[in-house]
Amino acid sequence: MKRFFPLALVLLLLLGTLRGAATSISKYVSINEIPPLAYSMWQSLIVALLMLSMGYARSGRFPPLLRHHRYFIFCALIGVAIPNVTFFYVVQTVPAGTMAVLLTLAPIVTYALVVLLKMERVKPLRVLGIGIGFGGALMIAVPQSSTEITINWWIVIGMLCPLGYASTSVFISRHPLTGYHLFLMVGGSHLVAVLFLLPITVASGNFVLLWEDPGLAEALIVCHGFIAAAAYSMFFKIVELEGPVFYSFSTYIIAITGILWGWVIFSESHPAHFWLAVALIFSGLAITNYRRREKPAASEV
Repeated sequence: MKRFFPLALVLLLLLGTLRGAATSISKYVSINEIPPLAYSMWQSLIVALLMLSMGYARSGRFPPLLRHHRYFIFCALIGVAIPNVTFFYVVQTVPAGTMAVLLTLAPIVTYALVVLLKMERVKPLRVLGIGIGFGGALMIAVPQSSTEITINWWIVIGMLCPLGYASTSVFISRHPLTGYHLFLMVGGSHLVAVLFLLPITVASGNFVLLWEDPGLAEALIVCHGFIAAAAYSMFFKIVELEGPVFYSFSTYIIAITGILWGWVIFSESHPAHFWLAVALIFSGLAITNYRRREKPAASEV
């Protein structure tokens, strides 16, 4: 056991707990008259300012937004703006705990994309993990009914979130930008996301000034931005101390604490088949990541 293992464990638990709480924060803000477009725009702006400041302090540089504009546009749209706005819309209807569980599909979707793009040889055990994980997701999307089969389309739409995060992970893996600090890459992606979201938010009449009539919802948006920035910082430190495999355990912590936060704050309860679905998704995740050594899928809400 390494000397820094206890610190890595504390950071892992803290990161998982904070990101689990972020799903309930998202639900509270989204159901309290804050438009998802405005929410996503402000959160990305806060993350961008914090990450760019820390990245510049560490490296004395800014991200190469113009030189690598295609890279940042892809990451901003597919990895930030679209999944975040989708999440904030869906969580208005879907329990926060359920959304926390759906986000754990990102590593499973990542491997599925890697196989489809022939970036890695097909391994039957991991393919089995993909099938088990998606089987769990299907159980959540198709609730048990004694009379008929119904599909919760909000759950299906919510799956765009792990798809976006997984697609971004694969894109970054295939087109890496070397020589730049991770904080600059994250901050640059969120800044470009703001450049897309701001005019759309204003044009659609969804723009909100956080300081015009501040309340708990507006304060939580700022809090969520700081949580996201802190999560990126802890991710960087955990991987530095114990590696990406150790960090991958945060996926389980995020899901479990997300369910607990939803129960504490919104008194959410789940039927028996939901817990079976959670077990299937966790099993699929464990099988898919078996002996895996690459970085886990990126995710942020």
